[in-house]
Amino acid sequence: MIVGISQHNPTAPRVWRIPFGFQLVPAGIMAIGLIFVKESPRYLAQRGHAQRALTNLAYLRKLPADSDAVRFEMAEIEAAILEEREARKGLGWKEAFLGKGNAIRFFIAFFIFMLQQWAGQNSVGYYAPLIFKSIGYTGPTQSLLASGIYGVVKVVATAIFVFFFVETLGRKLSLAISALGMGTLFYIVGAILKTHPPGTLPVGASPPPASKAMAAMLYIYVSFYSMGWGPLPWVYCSDIFPTRTRHFGLSTASASQWLWNFVVSYVTPRMVNNLGWKIFIMFATVNVGAMLPFALLIPETKGRSLEEMDVIFGSVSAAEHAA
Repeated sequence: MIVGISQHNPTAPRVWRIPFGFQLVPAGIMAIGLIFVKESPRYLAQRGHAQRALTNLAYLRKLPADSDAVRFEMAEIEAAILEEREARKGLGWKEAFLGKGNAIRFFIAFFIFMLQQWAGQNSVGYYAPLIFKSIGYTGPTQSLLASGIYGVVKVVATAIFVFFFVETLGRKLSLAISALGMGTLFYIVGAILKTHPPGTLPVGASPPPASKAMAAMLYIYVSFYSMGWGPLPWVYCSDIFPTRTRHFGLSTASASQWLWNFVVSYVTPRMVNNLGWKIFIMFATVNVGAMLPFALLIPETKGRSLEEMDVIFGSVSAAEHAA
């Protein structure tokens, strides 16, 4: 759709209004549907609305409110809420961020997402037409089509990794392979762009072989991103925080992700215009020089319980854990 609009209305306001309008359709359907969605039983129970929680749970399970199955599940929800409240009783900011074994976890949560944003994927993803134009895809049709293929490769690669490999390779190895692969491919793209610049091509001209090679490297690059530094920071941060500080930890991780997302998105157009081929060398160096060592230094969390995380990060000793 975007390719077609760009061909027939390359400069008219419709080039962005029509795609934007189409996106409003599913958003509008969701907004209307939310009016009829029942509130979560767990949320209601947390707020002290036990009867409403029971009614909504029975509705969701399509069973009477006085059935044994619904009563049993409601009791489990209330027990879990009570356990969480007991675990977080008396928790303050000082203990949460500076308590024994906690500071290092918040450090990891903040910096793992900072590094994820400087891996280069969001710069390529958000400004894909601009990036592909810089490597020789001159016409709007070519740059948009190349960008679309990039997005499809990313989705497919992420799905394959999440469904088949995330629990096989482990966290450290996946992150390390991902960083090394991304860095290597960005070095290759930067070197090709330096030695074989596309020059000035007629709009719509077929990209030269060097440009096609760089595009192929970017597709392989996003596959490496999708097998590690794309999904795994979220998984890793969920692994390392105990119930008592989990809400603080995941909030810090999410805040870091959006902070650096904004920063990278803001500076990318300037970097593309001012650095040229050097932008790929910069991202490659971040991948190999920072993200790879970081992945090798953090502890493995695959198959570890939350209690074992406390031992790994020094919250309790191994002897105390065994006792």
